[in-house]
Amino acid sequence: MIVGTFAYFGLAIVLCAVGFVAILSIGAPFFLTGIAMLVVSPWRARKDVVWPVIAAPWAFTVTYILLAPLSCTGTDVPGGQTGSRTECSNILGIDYRGGGSYDPPLLPALLVGLVAAGITVAVLRRLLARRRVGA
Repeated sequence: MIVGTFAYFGLAIVLCAVGFVAILSIGAPFFLTGIAMLVVSPWRARKDVVWPVIAAPWAFTVTYILLAPLSCTGTDVPGGQTGSRTECSNILGIDYRGGGSYDPPLLPALLVGLVAAGITVAVLRRLLARRRVGA
């Protein structure tokens, strides 16, 4: 049991460290997973608590990446007219457009990511709790 506890906390700390070092590129989900593991460590023997909390940062990250605007292109209006347009898109092909130096909002992707994480937690808890009762 001591080896399992040591391995659990070791993995959580390694995930936090790797995530912190790479936070500006791919580190955020690793960092959040390590933090989540540390937060639920008192219940680490209960799969219906640990697995949903570990899956939540990944559900948030995948949803955020799918919805957030990734690339933007600015165009000037030809013919000496003043004005320009900025067009941004994401992986799903949703267009974000605006005039001038338009900066597309990230809040919708953030909120939908949080909702996806919450739904992931609820669904996994229910599935794992049902499986535990049936066992």
